Amino acid sequence: MTYETLLYARDKGVGLITLNRPKALNALSSQILSELDNLLTAIESDEETRVVVITGARRPDNRPCFSAGADLKEIAEKGPLTLKRKGLVAAVEAMATLDPVENQVQSLCDRVESFGKPVIAAIDGVCTAGGLELALSCDMLIAAETAQISDLHIKNLGVLGGAGVTTRLARAVGPAKAKEIAFTGDPIDGKEAWRIGLVNRVVPPAQLVPEAMALGQKLATMRPEALRLAKASINATMDMDFRQALRYSYLCWTALGDTSAGAKAFAERSGKAPSR
Repeated sequence: MTYETLLYARDKGVGLITLNRPKALNALSSQILSELDNLLTAIESDEETRVVVITGARRPDNRPCFSAGADLKEIAEKGPLTLKRKGLVAAVEAMATLDPVENQVQSLCDRVESFGKPVIAAIDGVCTAGGLELALSCDMLIAAETAQISDLHIKNLGVLGGAGVTTRLARAVGPAKAKEIAFTGDPIDGKEAWRIGLVNRVVPPAQLVPEAMALGQKLATMRPEALRLAKASINATMDMDFRQALRYSYLCWTALGDTSAGAKAFAERSGKAPSR
């Protein structure tokens, strides 16, 4: 698979996707979003790839960068949307309609969040706006100590993020800290991101991709169906009350079938007879 704005490699069941627009700080243009969507489609049907890691290419001066968000130059060049209808209907449509690039970012983030395989974000350098939204859509986040994570939608553009940053950020770090990040636009480094629970792990810069790949390879040894249903269960039950969540998780458990085969295999690996 060859792409103009992405690099892709696979090792031991883990697909490594690198956002590759270094001169544009890996901004999420229509092309990179389309190529990423196409690559995910290919990975989804590839049984040998069980986990995905997403990271960003280094800038031309060799500084790290995850993504600076949606391609604002592209958005500005396209200008405002022209709606065919007039009057009140047009006004309502205008409130509910995103520009094409922002809409692509939203769709891509939703797809990553519901993707049938675990997705890990490996973050260093700039990670802001749509880049942060993409990272938050991943199942696990690993940050380098030198990461600079922020949400510059309000500070730089006077708007809110259109791909769920306020919702996903608040669920990750709580409403008070989410408001601070969104209101101020101030960046936090990898250590602070780990301290507030935004990322799962923080590592020295040189260890970022190796750590993400090692974690991915560990997950790649697990039963794919179990990982898929665990992800679906955790994501879905966030929106349910306690009893509904228990019922849903139980249904996911039953969907995997009889557990005796797994218990027997485990007992054989450990050299112990299964208990009765």
